[in-house]
Amino acid sequence: MALQLGRVWGIIDPRLWDLLSPILASGAWNTFLFSATVIPISAGIGFFAGWARVSRHPILSWPATVFVDLFRGIPQLVLILFAFLWLPFVFELRGSLDAWLWFAVLALAVHSGAYQAEIFRAGFQSVPRGQLEAAQALGLSKGRVMGSVVLPQTFRVTLPALGNEFALVVKDSSLLAAIGAQELVYWGRNSAQFALTVYVQIGWVATTWIIIAILYFVITYLITQTVGAVEHHYRVPGLGSVAF
Repeated sequence: MALQLGRVWGIIDPRLWDLLSPILASGAWNTFLFSATVIPISAGIGFFAGWARVSRHPILSWPATVFVDLFRGIPQLVLILFAFLWLPFVFELRGSLDAWLWFAVLALAVHSGAYQAEIFRAGFQSVPRGQLEAAQALGLSKGRVMGSVVLPQTFRVTLPALGNEFALVVKDSSLLAAIGAQELVYWGRNSAQFALTVYVQIGWVATTWIIIAILYFVITYLITQTVGAVEHHYRVPGLGSVAF
């Protein structure tokens, strides 16, 4: 029975593993590379946009509000296609399609940054105003108040939500397959089509997508565990939630 299942699912067939080799190598690496590029850029965008949202100066808060409302209201795939097909012509770039791909990666970072702006805004607003007034009464400068009072608390408050958003970035990178980015979904689609049309093995198609799902899980798990370890490192005893 086990041998028969192995034949149906292709696990013991070397031809399937030849099909899966681009997924395990190029696909997984490119997905990790795109995610590792999007996450820091989006975090930087989200931080400054979130800070601008709580600013008392309309010249900062109004554009940040427009940015957040605009990019949260546009589907990611639309932004990716727009950035890939239009922005290279705006900047008069004549590079290869691989160079144009990074415009789409940047669009994904901007979209995630709009969501992270709200996460950071909630973090900034979680700091009690009384603490700010007390720090200013002690003679601390605005920069010292921001670095010693606001940012440490904001950092701890936003980490769980940021970990969730970073995991979403990994999965959202699959949308780049729509423009030919050679990540997991791209190679999975090609391998599954080849297994079905050339080898006529339906079971191999299921095996292919199961392996892709496992790879996505591994990447997102590593990211969430890393964020969780950072959160645990900066945890302050007595400030955590109470479990019932």
